[in-house]
Amino acid sequence: MSRRPARPAQPDRRRAIYASTAWLIGPLLSMNPVLARVLIDETDPRITELSQTLVAGRDTTRERAVAIHDYLRDRLRFGFTPQLYAMSAAEVLRAGVGYSNTKSTLFVALLRAAGIEARQQFVDLNAGILRGLLEPRTPFVDHSYTEVMLGGAWVPTDSYIVDASLARAAVAALRTEGRPLGYGVRADGRSDWDGRSPAFVQFVPDDPACSRHRWGVFADVAAFYECTSSAWNRHTNITRVVFPLAAHMANRTADALRLHGPSAVHGRRHSLRT
Repeated sequence: MSRRPARPAQPDRRRAIYASTAWLIGPLLSMNPVLARVLIDETDPRITELSQTLVAGRDTTRERAVAIHDYLRDRLRFGFTPQLYAMSAAEVLRAGVGYSNTKSTLFVALLRAAGIEARQQFVDLNAGILRGLLEPRTPFVDHSYTEVMLGGAWVPTDSYIVDASLARAAVAALRTEGRPLGYGVRADGRSDWDGRSPAFVQFVPDDPACSRHRWGVFADVAAFYECTSSAWNRHTNITRVVFPLAAHMANRTADALRLHGPSAVHGRRHSLRT
């Protein structure tokens, strides 16, 4: 008698298993398609509960999207974790801090949990965007922004990446120093979004000085690094050792900017001037 084939695991259960171990799998192993399918874990109870709370009482899809945007922008500070990008949406939420790739992961998850179609676009940015906070030692850095389906069209934004308090202080510091970008923002960037038009605090579409590559849409950041050999900032064995300290220093500088404004970095102004 032939054996009956084993019953496959239920998709949601499989997703939950991998999502719950993403913090370990991500840093230790190469990103793979299985992990890529679960970093945006919109079915995680923590994600669905928060998403439903944020959109409660909002009448339109646009209002719901903006409510999620504003929460993500200000309740999760701009900054870095030792894991860099290898985090599920639920892990980003728990960390309470993130940068473009991790905050985009969470933004897409919260939007999808609210029934709003969203996706991640991957590009690169002039590494000067991080000058004053972090030195990536590459001329460009990997970046993702979110496209949200609103009013029958994809509306792009990365204005949720930098919290408003840091954005204000960073722009003031840049103007004092006469620089166009740094501390995680562009001097002419926007950290507000109305859900109707594009809004960017870091990326500038169609500016070759800002971006060299437009890699396009991927399932999530894990799939991006799995498929993109030209990516700048892959998490390697070396970065796993050195990045935690760099992340700590970047976060400390960002906190000082929030608290003290441009005076927090005034003493370094001349060495940072472009």
